[in-house]
Amino acid sequence: MNKGYAYITIAALTWSSLGIFVRSVSLSGLQVYFFMSIIASLIFGFLLLREKKLSGVFDKRHIWLPLCVGLSGAVTNVAYFYAYNLTTIANSTFVHYLAPVLISLLAPIMLSEKNERKVWYSTALAFLGLFVLLSPQRAAESLNLLGILSAFISAVAYAFNVLLFKKASGRFDEKQIVFSQVFFSFIILLPFVLYREFAIQPADILPLLVLGILHQGIAVLLFIKALKMIPVQRASVITYLEPVGAVILAAIFLKEIPGILTLIGGSLILAACYFVVKKG
Repeated sequence: MNKGYAYITIAALTWSSLGIFVRSVSLSGLQVYFFMSIIASLIFGFLLLREKKLSGVFDKRHIWLPLCVGLSGAVTNVAYFYAYNLTTIANSTFVHYLAPVLISLLAPIMLSEKNERKVWYSTALAFLGLFVLLSPQRAAESLNLLGILSAFISAVAYAFNVLLFKKASGRFDEKQIVFSQVFFSFIILLPFVLYREFAIQPADILPLLVLGILHQGIAVLLFIKALKMIPVQRASVITYLEPVGAVILAAIFLKEIPGILTLIGGSLILAACYFVVKKG
């Protein structure tokens, strides 16, 4: 099996704990991602400086690509985190994962990738599985339209973010791309964060470190490594493992035993991922 599928799987399962950590922080979604970006920028900036690759990110001939990566990453994460605060994790996740559908639509146009019919079938099966998996939680809560809109904005931005990752992977190495996202996100968000007063609580420090190092650093690095090995449309289907991972974590740590619909939905997503990997 192509190692790229393993990298994507690890990244998706890592991101499955994102909502738990974001909700444990007292700051707003914008502020959370701002501090995640600072932490990851310091780490990857140091690594690139040591490898003498930091200046490559600021090459005037191609600076537009890191800037676009940073902008799309900032919009994706801030909108997604705001959706977590405004509506349920189930509603946020369901709408956010329209992104793989958008990626399948845009990849042939932006990246000249072949439009594979089996990938479309797998995407549809995974999205159906997500609908079934989240339906008990979604039915139990009233919809917050602002939260749904925020999640949809995050889906559109995420689709472009992934496509830009793939485009950048042909010109920059993985660490440069991660640094591009977090550093330029930090610059873009700085005026908005300074505009409002905030206070970091002692209990916020550990979750922010985990989010910055693990979720925004290591997981994104693995995701970009995978995009160098497999088509972006197939990679996007594997990311549907994220909500499956969230169910597993809830069962282990919160003793929330999944119901029959959750098991059926998860099985459909796993089947879709299997078809993609088998095809690959």
